[in-house]
Amino acid sequence: MNRNEFLRLSAGVIAGFGMAGIDGGWARAREAGGSGDATLDESWLVKGLTAMVQANGWFDAHWGAAVIAGYYLCNENEFDEITRTGIRQQLETVIEVRAEQFTPLPEAKADERRIPEVAAALRPAIEDGLRAHGHAVIYASLATKALREAPHMATPKIINGLCGLSRQIARHKPERPQNVDGDGAYPSSQAMIAATFDSLARFKDLVGDPTIRRPNFTHMVTHTEALLNLDELGYAALARTGHLGHRAHIGAPVPDTVPHRNAQAQRASLQDVMSGDFWNDEAHRDSWRRKWSISENPNGYWIAAGHLFKVLYAYHRLIRHMEDAEQIRLCSAVLLERYINPAVQGG
Repeated sequence: MNRNEFLRLSAGVIAGFGMAGIDGGWARAREAGGSGDATLDESWLVKGLTAMVQANGWFDAHWGAAVIAGYYLCNENEFDEITRTGIRQQLETVIEVRAEQFTPLPEAKADERRIPEVAAALRPAIEDGLRAHGHAVIYASLATKALREAPHMATPKIINGLCGLSRQIARHKPERPQNVDGDGAYPSSQAMIAATFDSLARFKDLVGDPTIRRPNFTHMVTHTEALLNLDELGYAALARTGHLGHRAHIGAPVPDTVPHRNAQAQRASLQDVMSGDFWNDEAHRDSWRRKWSISENPNGYWIAAGHLFKVLYAYHRLIRHMEDAEQIRLCSAVLLERYINPAVQGG
């Protein structure tokens, strides 16, 4: 399948689960080198990489990774102008709120030959199972993609800082999946993606019942995309090393709880979230800007440190590899309900 055929297929899938399709234009894959101005320029990659390496510990690297993901979310898809403007304004607020972390670094000589070091440093953090919900591969994959597009950022500070994030996470004890023999490798990235969607679909009966805490659907999705991206960047063997941890991640059990059948369903869709109404809703803007608090503001700080941008970037990439429109619709509700309804925790 060539690129044009692939894009036509992805547009058809998107149309099939309730989004504007190839004629609507606001949610289809952007052709490489196609017409239309890029939503964001390279400076956003610079900002994101800068914030990642100026993080106070690996968790705070979320903010820089969120900006990089937001850049690709906008530039790899075609959304309507209102939605694109809303996304950009929220990214600007991320930088405003975390201004110190985004302070520009002093100029330094770059060496793009060092970019592969970021992937090499990742291996100890993904061997033998799952650590930190896949954050090492999520960070390294996004950063490598950004560095290839902005090689002038391959300075000692950036490369050393990114490698350091993986080393921090490598100290965590790995979680291994149950009932998996050998290295747990999938036959292909496509099989890994299909396994992720099959896993999400298991939780369909929870949709509409906020009383049941969800497993970490967000990171299951971003973890999957990160391994796919590594494979596409030429690190197929390294990506396979991460499959064992991925199996542990998506193997979370369905809560052994009878759903509240009378609970009011709030079935989220990708169309709902990728709309101007969602991104420009003043209640969202207020809650996202304020600090996260489980009791008072569960949707604060962009759903805990910018996950909103990362999960949407990752999910848009993954659905282009799926043909079952009904499964995509179902998994969208499972995954995105957390972002529509703050009463839903976990996820």
